Amino acid sequence: MTLSVESTGPADAHPGLRYARWGGHALGLFLLLAAGIALGSESPGSFAVFKAAYFIVYGSLVTLRFERMAESLWKPAFVALCVLSAGFVFVMIAEVMFNYMEAADRGERLGVPGLEGSLVFLALLQVPVVLFQRKPDLLD
Repeated sequence: MTLSVESTGPADAHPGLRYARWGGHALGLFLLLAAGIALGSESPGSFAVFKAAYFIVYGSLVTLRFERMAESLWKPAFVALCVLSAGFVFVMIAEVMFNYMEAADRGERLGVPGLEGSLVFLALLQVPVVLFQRKPDLLD
């Protein structure tokens, strides 16, 4: 008895890419939810409003289906993903710095920023995943 598995496309050849994109979609949904919560708070500060707006833009971009885009749309969207992913890292660094300053003012110490680090990892993971899903021959 022989079992054969047929591949339906280049993305099936690398299931890890599909799982990483699922992580990207989860990241996007989390960012959209976090932005809604931040904007719904009583009196968000200027950085909180900027961060929420950035989360909305970046979360919307990262949830797009890049593998199904036309080539004319894919290139600008991929460049935007690269630029906004790098910007997301700086927003997260600023967030951690503000949290540490607020904690220092209260006389407390914060631990390791695990959530922010995980979000940065997922954000930076999306750039090569989107590229390799679109051009799987670059993996070889």
